[in-house]
Amino acid sequence: MFYLIQFFKILFKSPLRGFSLMLFSIIFVFSIGQKTFLENQFSKMIPENKAGSYFYALIASSESYQDIARQVSVLPGVHKVEVLSETQIKDEVKTILGALQVNLNESTLDLNYAGLKIIYAKDLKPRAQDLIRDYLTHLVGEGNITLGTIKVNDQTQDKRTQFIAVIKSWGYLLYLLIIFIFWVMSLLSIRAKIAEASYLLENYQRKRKVGVKMASFGLTLIFAISVSTTFILGTPQLINLIFALIVFVFGILIHAKKYQWENH
Repeated sequence: MFYLIQFFKILFKSPLRGFSLMLFSIIFVFSIGQKTFLENQFSKMIPENKAGSYFYALIASSESYQDIARQVSVLPGVHKVEVLSETQIKDEVKTILGALQVNLNESTLDLNYAGLKIIYAKDLKPRAQDLIRDYLTHLVGEGNITLGTIKVNDQTQDKRTQFIAVIKSWGYLLYLLIIFIFWVMSLLSIRAKIAEASYLLENYQRKRKVGVKMASFGLTLIFAISVSTTFILGTPQLINLIFALIVFVFGILIHAKKYQWENH
């Protein structure tokens, strides 16, 4: 009990260091114990990209393009339909016409047009893509629609997809590594204070191995508190908690050396 009291005296005298050690210990143990839960959260935060190739369609705004967009969006093989307003088309005429790859003069824009961007589901076969285009043409009427060419996702989209894949695969481990680094930093900051107290007690009260005893009692209690928090979301993964315990044991052992006063 003596060593536990001494340990918490150090934490109370250095509240910021003590708070950091408690906080990152709890987060670290919780993150290990509830590994599956956190991995699922990372997957939900970064949904899989299901968008494939796309094409633009320019239709007469006399048609009910909102209804057309809704009907096309529910077709099998369509990931999403985006409506480009008449204002957007007129404001960005060169960009949109370039994307449509349609040879129209800007004077043609005196007509009322609306634009749709039809995005296919990922890896949709060419035959299915053509069927969707044919359906859209039949739905609007061949004389009221101009279809752009089918375009694959550009390089920027590909890089984004690759980045998402990396985050989904390694996001939890990167997060755990960051938490572990902060935990180690907080532990080492307390270690300096334990070293000072250990030196004084060992030399003036003739006690032995004070540092490792204080760390043993203190970190064991903190570990127990941290483990209890992992049950908030249900039974944790016990094998993972054993790994966390081993890490805490190493955290205790770094206090095993005999401290000497250092003059600077």
